[in-house]
Parts: sequence; structure tokens; C-alpha cells
Amino acid sequence: MALKFQQQIISDLLEESNGGLVILSSGLSLAKLIASLLLLHSPSQGTLLLLLSPASQSLKSRILHYISSLDSSPPPAEITADLPANQRYSLYSSGLPFFITPRILIVDLLTQRIPVSSLAGIFILNAHSLSETSTEAFIVRIVKTLNGSAYVRAFSDKPQAMVSGFAKTERTMRALFLRRLHLWPRFQLDVSQELEREPPEVVDIRVSMSNYMVGIQKAIVEVMDACLKEMKKTNKVDVDDLTVESGLFKSFDEIVRRQLDPIWHTLGKRTKQLVSDLKTLRKLLDYLVRYDAVSFLKFLDALRVSESYQSVWLFAESSYKIFDFAKKRVYRLMKASDVVKSKEHVKNTSGKKRKSNASVEAVGGATAATGVVLEEVLEEPPKWKVLRVSD
Repeated sequence: MALKFQQQIISDLLEESNGGLVILSSGLSLAKLIASLLLLHSPSQGTLLLLLSPASQSLKSRILHYISSLDSSPPPAEITADLPANQRYSLYSSGLPFFITPRILIVDLLTQRIPVSSLAGIFILNAHSLSETSTEAFIVRIVKTLNGSAYVRAFSDKPQAMVSGFAKTERTMRALFLRRLHLWPRFQLDVSQELEREPPEVVDIRVSMSNYMVGIQKAIVEVMDACLKEMKKTNKVDVDDLTVESGLFKSFDEIVRRQLDPIWHTLGKRTKQLVSDLKTLRKLLDYLVRYDAVSFLKFLDALRVSESYQSVWLFAESSYKIFDFAKKRVYRLMKASDVVKSKEHVKNTSGKKRKSNASVEAVGGATAATGVVLEEVLEEPPKWKVLRVSD
């Protein structure tokens, strides 16, 4: 059963014959809201199409899950390109709800393989990713031209994406021919009451990073600071918002692009590269705690190959520390005599003796000549230890 605030959203949408744009806070069960709306659909109203994008596949599975749990009727099927044209035409005329990708729908609209007059409306599940030039906007324009009574209901549970750029929400509504905007933040009275009814149990687990990870983090912050100082020299951005602290958050890219979008075509190549470098560095900070040591080093090596000739951050003073510490988390160079001793008896962190499982490989076959070998370190991510303890 839909919650109280979801029932209010459904009531507001049903009152508006033209449809509307619904923006929810994250975690307010957008899938359940859409499933409840689908269960209210009647075949006599006409066919209902739900536009799918690659990013909304997980949302589709959750919608189907809620429909199966709320009602015993068969869930909406998906119209694919494998179906012949005459079968798709019959489905469009059936009055049932269907999932469909924008690519298939726009082709059928342009080739007149769909009876537009039989459409009741369109659901757009990823309103935050739309623009005036998107396929979804083109579909809505054609449908509204041929069937003015068809409604458009757009949904998004990523409000932060609706404030990027200049007047993103207004331009999205204009592209979808919508006049009604439904905003449902967490502090809305009905929403907050539902959330306070069963408050979640929060368990705070703090994970300390290893010494090498701390070194990589400090080096990335230093490189970010150097890139920010270079960007401030352009005198085209608000320096108050450009700080290392703000650069640690996801909204930093949006802040920079929002300032530079109006003058993006006038910026030099170096300034544009600095914007790209800041995004890459922030991604490195995220991957440092998410990836294991080997995957992180592999990602760094791929970056060095793909961005070596154009990147600015790779030539910063502290950038070498990032690669150096990342390598030390995976392997180290040792003398052959030391490796032989370490293979005999290696003490683990608890002080007990165990045999070393690390395989020792010669560097380029030069062990005999140089007496130096490559020993695996394979530093364990700190979060693994916490997971084992919590289990």
C-alpha cells in the first residue's frame, strides 16, 4: 500500500490532465510510487508507455517487484525491437502499459507504426537526464502534436541533478510541455512524519586508512590545490567557491561547470583541461577507498597512458607520490638474499609464524645480474578487516 505522501502525489497527478514533473528526495521509493500509478491505469484510458534508458533498468526491476507484491495482475511487458512491426502495432493499440526504449519508440513514431491517438500518456523515468535535444523531448513533441490529450508524467529522485546548469528544471519542463512541478523533499510534513515513524538504526563504523593510502590522499589533495591555483589565475571563476574542501564533494564539478558554462566556448585549452583534471582527481579520491590496491594501480596506469600528453595534473610536483605509494601497496623491490630469508620465516601481524604465500618473480629476468627481485605486497583494503569483524 502506498504511503500517505505517495497517495498525495498520486492524487495531485491525477488532478492534472496534462501531467507533471515529480522530483523526490533520494530514498523515498520512486519505484513504489510508479507501481501504484500503473495499478490505477485502465485499458479503457489507452496505452501507457514507460520510457526506459540504460540507467533506469534497475528502477524497472524494482517497479516490477512492487507490482507483483501489490497486485496479482501480470506486470507490464517490454516492447523490444525483436517484435515484428504488426505485433508492435497491436500492442500499441491494446490499452496496456508497456516499457519501451526511446530509440524504438522514436523509430515507430517517425515511420508511423504507432496509433498515437490510442496513447493515454507517457511516463519518463529519468527526468534529470533530459535536455531540449534529447530523444525523449523529441518524442513528447511529436506525441503532443498528434495527440494533444496525452499526458506526460516525468519522475526523478535525483534533485541535485536538476539544479545543474542554467535553469535546468525550467528547460526540462518546457521540453516536456509541462506546467506543473511537484517537489517532495524530506522535510515536507507528510514525508518527515512517515520517516520518523520508523527511524532507521544507524551504525557508524570508522575505517582508518593505511599509511600508504594516507600518503596517496595527501598527494591528491596537494595536486588538486595546485590545479585550483592555476584555475584561479584565469580570473573567470569565483575563487570563493574554489577550495580544496569543496573539491572533495560531488557538487564541485557542478559548481565549476555552472560558472563556466556561459563562457565555455571562450576558455582556453589549458583551462578546460584543468576542469577535467579536477574531476579526475576527485574520482581518484573516491576510488582510493573503493578499489583494492591492484585495481587502483591499474586505473592509475591507464590514466597515465590515456592522459599523459594532455593532462596538467600529471606534471604537478606531488603527482609522483600518488604513483609511488600506489606501487608500494602492490609490490616492492628487494634483494634476493633478503627474499630468501623472508621465505623461511614470515611473521604475521599477530606475531605467529607462517609460511609466505607471496610469489617472487625476477624483474625482467635480471635477478642473476642485479640481485634484485620483485616481491608482492598486495596490501589488503582496511574495510575488509572491518567487514570480517562486523560479521
